[in-house]
Amino acid sequence: MEVLEKEEELLSFDVLDGEKAVEKELQSFEDYISLLNDADLALSLINREGTVTSPDVRGVFVKKKNGKLGIMIGQEFNPIIYRGQCNDYPFMPSSQRYELFDPNERIRHSVEWIKKKEFIKLISGTPYYKRMSEFNIKGISYEFNPEALANQYNCVSDYIDVTRNMMVAYFFAYTYYDKNLNQIRPIENFDYNTPMMYIGSIKELYYRANEAVADIGFQAITSAKAQQSLSLKVANNRDYIKSLFKKIELPKNPEIAKNVYDQFDGGALLMPPDYASKCSASLREQNTLQDDLVTEYCEWTKTDEEWLRGEYDKRGYELTTKLHDISEQAQSAINKEVNDYIIPYLNSRFIYREKIN
Repeated sequence: MEVLEKEEELLSFDVLDGEKAVEKELQSFEDYISLLNDADLALSLINREGTVTSPDVRGVFVKKKNGKLGIMIGQEFNPIIYRGQCNDYPFMPSSQRYELFDPNERIRHSVEWIKKKEFIKLISGTPYYKRMSEFNIKGISYEFNPEALANQYNCVSDYIDVTRNMMVAYFFAYTYYDKNLNQIRPIENFDYNTPMMYIGSIKELYYRANEAVADIGFQAITSAKAQQSLSLKVANNRDYIKSLFKKIELPKNPEIAKNVYDQFDGGALLMPPDYASKCSASLREQNTLQDDLVTEYCEWTKTDEEWLRGEYDKRGYELTTKLHDISEQAQSAINKEVNDYIIPYLNSRFIYREKIN
């Protein structure tokens, strides 16, 4: 009976039943961490303090240090996160994959950085941002992390993605991007690939590499929902952060690769054609760069602006002061996506607790 009473107490904090919890402050991210189990009890519905959760929980709302609403996707007390890679590569964010002493690499980096900034500006003017900024729990409004959001759509960033779903990690371990076909393919030749699984703990990262989880949280957008993903900031101490994950070499088996690939319909189920992905693709197809962002990039990186502008001209880039916009039709489609998929998802089996005194 005591367990049932505790479970009912937890479920009274369900977002759909908000009238039962209106007075006390929302739990902080630190509160959330304190309730997590150690890895050896990851799947237990009772933590070491005897607090009970429900097996139906999809995620937890928390109050971030900046006072905004954060969303921690996954079963409440389970600290485990996964990452799959097709080789034992470093945990290297895209921002560090450039040899900036090479002029061509510097130009490529600048273009990617500008495209990221354009993407963030563009998304900030859509219902993704506007509608989700209105989403709140107990008066605390949700905030996108623009860098982590951009990372979801292959923009240069200091983040890497991890997932709460082991099978999603398997997919990324057993596939690779074929540049010639411009698509993700299952690994067939294991002479060049060694599928790897990395298993880590949010709790351990918090106590041993706090900067990695300083901004961790679910980005409320369709692709992140599909991949059950969170983003870790690994610009600093990436090797140390990687060392906190258990590393497992997976079988070099083309049948497994094909089965995992087919299970997710070649990645289509993990990378749905939402409008954020269309926005990103559209920006990359355009041979224009916003003029003010060129100046901003040069000031940030101490790059010779006259030289960079000259190189853009040689490569056929057009500098413009015109901001990108989204058609009314696209705005309407994004609004429908938010209404039909994102908000209902967050209003179903996501919970919150009150602040721990």
